[in-house]
Amino acid sequence: MTPWVEHSVKKGESVAFIAGRYGVSPRTVARANELTAAETAPSAGDRLLVPRKDSDLIATLAEHRARQRGETILPLLRQEAIPKTPPRPKNIEETLAKGIEPFIRPLEGRISSPFGPRGGRLHDGIDIAAPSGTHILAVRSGRVIFSGVFGGFGNTVTLDHGRGMVSRYSHNRKNLVKKGAWVRRGQPIAEVGRTGRSTGDHLHFSILLNCRAVNPSKYLPK
Repeated sequence: MTPWVEHSVKKGESVAFIAGRYGVSPRTVARANELTAAETAPSAGDRLLVPRKDSDLIATLAEHRARQRGETILPLLRQEAIPKTPPRPKNIEETLAKGIEPFIRPLEGRISSPFGPRGGRLHDGIDIAAPSGTHILAVRSGRVIFSGVFGGFGNTVTLDHGRGMVSRYSHNRKNLVKKGAWVRRGQPIAEVGRTGRSTGDHLHFSILLNCRAVNPSKYLPK
């Protein structure tokens, strides 16, 4: 299931009306389709991408922009899809199975950009500045569900920790693990870089809980 619904606008429908129908805020719908204040009353026949939840804004906006280029991010979403019943190796820690293994920091460094609104949109993780080539560590044991180039995030590694918890590590100079591998907490999984849309060497670190971006700083040790 995609993070958005494609809605064909009918005569008289406003952004607020459409947002109310799908249970999201009008601002989310407007931002997902990059509508200006003058375009809050779309024309009949227009097709809008409506996020299923307000937290699906980033993925929906990425799809909107991809369609403007004649592309789609659907292949990337399928690549990163979390397996419903991922296999477990026999020797994986019981703490991982119970989802209680504590987090560690992916690397030491200054948070150059926190989680939250930035430039009119949600910055869905934290940026940690570090020299190019610095090892990025798995914050918790888990299975690699994506290792490759993820659009503007550049080289990215995504780990599934079970119970709906996923961590994502982006803009890497180099990924050190492959999809399908199991990694342990503290294991190097990538190197800091600036691939994708990035202006300096840093790690963009995200945590998703049940596919929703949450503030990573709430989970990491101080």
